[in-house]
Amino acid sequence: MTRNAEPHSWTLLQTLSALQSGQIGALELLEHMLARHDRLNPAINAVVATDPEGARTAARAADNRRGGGRLNGLPMTIKESFDTVGFATTAGIPPLAANRPAQDADAVARLRAEGAVIWGKTNLPEAASDHQSYNDLFGMTRNPWDLERTVGGSSGGSAAALAAGLTVLELGSDIGGSIRLPAHFCGVWGLKTSFGIVPRRGHLPPMPGTLTEGPLSVAGPMARSAADLTLALEILAGAEPGAPWQLALPASRHRHLRDFRVAVWTGDLPVDPEYAAAIQRFADALEAEGVTVTRLRAAPEPQRGREDLYMKLLFATLGSGMPPEALAQFAAAAEGQPDGSHAAVMARATHASAGEFAALVERQAHLIADWGRWFESHDILLCPVSMTPAFPHQSGDGHGPVPQIARRLDLGDRQQPYLDNLLWPGVATLAHLPSVVRPLPEQLRGLPVGVQMIGPGHGDYTALAFAALCDQVFGGFTPPPGYE
Repeated sequence: MTRNAEPHSWTLLQTLSALQSGQIGALELLEHMLARHDRLNPAINAVVATDPEGARTAARAADNRRGGGRLNGLPMTIKESFDTVGFATTAGIPPLAANRPAQDADAVARLRAEGAVIWGKTNLPEAASDHQSYNDLFGMTRNPWDLERTVGGSSGGSAAALAAGLTVLELGSDIGGSIRLPAHFCGVWGLKTSFGIVPRRGHLPPMPGTLTEGPLSVAGPMARSAADLTLALEILAGAEPGAPWQLALPASRHRHLRDFRVAVWTGDLPVDPEYAAAIQRFADALEAEGVTVTRLRAAPEPQRGREDLYMKLLFATLGSGMPPEALAQFAAAAEGQPDGSHAAVMARATHASAGEFAALVERQAHLIADWGRWFESHDILLCPVSMTPAFPHQSGDGHGPVPQIARRLDLGDRQQPYLDNLLWPGVATLAHLPSVVRPLPEQLRGLPVGVQMIGPGHGDYTALAFAALCDQVFGGFTPPPGYE
């Protein structure tokens, strides 16, 4: 942290150091962030709800406390889909506009217990179901790198707020790349955690009051460095309150960059060739640092022959909570479409029977076991986050997956179905693997691009340690022009 650096440019660890040393007060820092929000948020629409008076009360209390938790006095925002006392939780769904929770989501409660001062909530797509962040309640969130491009979704407002310097820590969720794609598109850091290690109770979807969890979705932190993510994970990870077990994640496998065994995979699934080449150049740079790098000519063995499993299980999970009218839309979209098309696969999956769902989960369990064996000889898998850098907005055709069937994305050398953008993030999601996204050292056509650093099951600290070592070698956060 330089002497003249503005508070909004600090990392989480730098911010906490400044708060703990008295370099800045909690209320002073909050007012700085609120003023910055008032000046910059109208253009990007990242933060869609605020509670400045409630936050000021919490910040004053933090200033008056001796000691306090690990986040004491930290002003931050939260993805709108997490229950947060003092705010509505809607997931951008108009009928839920008046849904005001009586208690915090478990993950939010853990942040508050450590002294976080929550002053705002950030935007997302309706029902958290798109790689863009727009809905009829709050409108469109725009990328601070290029206002005509998406911030990603569903934690899109979270990533935009981090990139624009409106917050230094965010809480996101991820089932289809919803932490990782926004981090990739906006040039920030995100952690898709190993499945089940951060409680999701109090997240929407599923609908308010639901206690069961599906087999894919996770919650995790977003920030502006891997070290920041590591501290956040230490706070967020653990059994649900009242559970008769404790979580004990293993430490990182290695402490030095040269000791990591890294595989690089940029083929088989659709991807912008210039983006794939940038990841390969990153692998070259890692080799120059002494890292053992294996370049895969084909998909990793656990992935082969299971290309369809993620999409089937994803939409079977989503379909289990859909009303009949939504299921009918999938069926209508599939009429006349070939069996292997996205429309046909989605329609059948959303109508899956209990037996069919169980068979998908069994296939998933075998895949998870196969990845466990694969990671005995590898520590990290590097691969793309999505098919492209941040793409121009595509909206006006509705919300949710059905309109997405007709959309296309430009990969530079060809057009590709929009829903194929689920494939790269689906690798780690389906296998319950942790995945850190951090920006590549180079930009692509003036936009940030990230890389997935996928670790072994429950190897969150291995993936984070690798990312943190990369931060030391390749540098940290770069703000968008005009947001320095």
